[in-house]
Amino acid sequence: MAAPAPAIRPDFQVLQDTLTEVLTQVPYNSAAQYHVHYGTGSSPERFGTACAWQTFRAGERIALHTGTEAEYRVGGRHVCALYDDGETLTVIDPYLMHRTPLLLARADAVDGVVRAEAQAYPLRHRPDGSPAPSLLRALWQPADGVLRLQYLRYSPRLGDRVMHRAYTMRPGDTVRELPVPAPLVRELLLHPEQDNLSVRAVHPGDDGLAEVVLPFAGRPRGALADAGALIARDNQGAVSRWGSAAFAHELERVAQALRCDPDEVVDHLLGAAALYDAAAPAGLLVNDYSLEDA
Repeated sequence: MAAPAPAIRPDFQVLQDTLTEVLTQVPYNSAAQYHVHYGTGSSPERFGTACAWQTFRAGERIALHTGTEAEYRVGGRHVCALYDDGETLTVIDPYLMHRTPLLLARADAVDGVVRAEAQAYPLRHRPDGSPAPSLLRALWQPADGVLRLQYLRYSPRLGDRVMHRAYTMRPGDTVRELPVPAPLVRELLLHPEQDNLSVRAVHPGDDGLAEVVLPFAGRPRGALADAGALIARDNQGAVSRWGSAAFAHELERVAQALRCDPDEVVDHLLGAAALYDAAAPAGLLVNDYSLEDA
């Protein structure tokens, strides 16, 4: 029997171009899947999609250009795409907004751990104007295959980078079926960790990040689809509230990135909130949501 062909890492430029394309053209949108699974069955493609589907989009495009399929590794409710050619593990994870692929070479292991990091969005700045980009760090243990991803953002309020997300991805914890079965998606959509709905986009004019969020906490069920509860975050992480000039500015920036009117962004979020409200168990408790500046 012939030996299996060695795994091939996709061309780096294809990886880079695909990652950039998804980051800038497929916004993160946690409301989209509610419209797909509890509403009309669809959501405008230009409005983006949820974190796992951003990764699937990247993997599909890389496979189309190279013929190389990704391993979709799962950590909690999070999914990243991996490519292992026997020498280097490559990580693609659009939700964590790293701007270049992460390459983890087995030969670079120190005390059994390979480390790599890449700049990520948002690209913030310090009070003196110096750049303070976000970072995605990867720590991989080739011996057991465990991969840890740590996403850090600069906090203007604290004057330092802080951990914003962290995931542990273990071998064997993978997506085994695409498209993901609808019953599983519906179960994940009603998880208590889902404490808000948001649309987050890189603005095409300046690479700044803009986000509009509808938090759930602090309001009674049946009243979640309330425009007055909407907030926005600018590239520096400053929070603004519905009705303010700063909110209107950030909402406009999100709409420009989605190529739509601001009212369409609001309707999209409120519509998804109403669908969530109708579908979620009455006693479901959601986590608190921070409304302070970054």
